[in-house]
Amino acid sequence: MTLALNRVYNTDCMEGMNQITAMSIDAIITDPPYMIGARSVGTGKINPWSDYCNAAFWYAAWLGRARKLLKPTGCLWTFLNWRSIVTFQKAAADLDWPIESMLVWDKGWIGPGGEKGLRPSYELVALFPMPDFKITDRSLPDIQRFKWSSSKPHGHPAEKPEELIKWLVAISTKPGMLICDLFSGSGTTGAASAKAGRNFIGFETDLNWCNFANKRLEAAKSQQSLFRQII
Repeated sequence: MTLALNRVYNTDCMEGMNQITAMSIDAIITDPPYMIGARSVGTGKINPWSDYCNAAFWYAAWLGRARKLLKPTGCLWTFLNWRSIVTFQKAAADLDWPIESMLVWDKGWIGPGGEKGLRPSYELVALFPMPDFKITDRSLPDIQRFKWSSSKPHGHPAEKPEELIKWLVAISTKPGMLICDLFSGSGTTGAASAKAGRNFIGFETDLNWCNFANKRLEAAKSQQSLFRQII
């Protein structure tokens, strides 16, 4: 591996993954763009099947590359929603890497929505396991509540709760293992990993958010070091 640990790199994840040795990552926990923008036939959100299929090429590209980096005991968790699940399923089928489990994240809060539909109160997290991956605690259900709201602590529009990421880290890895986030954003996965005593590598194309994520990662590492000194 040519990349230093515990840092977020300002690069596209495909380029960044080329710098990581195969089968060296214990878990990937990431939150990619949901591909729900303008549709190809006019105004409105993505809708025609061709748009979903075209988007699936990109999903399959980074998912396929990521799988080569995971250890046989590793896994990949990726956030999605009801619109992007079709694209993920298409990519998973093309890769012959099926989604093993779908976590429903209950936000305990309802978001905005139009008059024609129900207001959203959940998002999804898909689990792609490697052959030898196991969740040892067999009492865990696939619906988990982590309170959220329209006010994001660090200002990123797609930010996720740190407690939720900590939970995913805890059930997927052990201290000292290596976690990767391909779309780091404000650095939640990095911070959660550092506080849990895991190593981390992240990628983020937006320079401002990359710098922010690195500062947050450094603060989390300092907090973990202080905790170790106290105990």
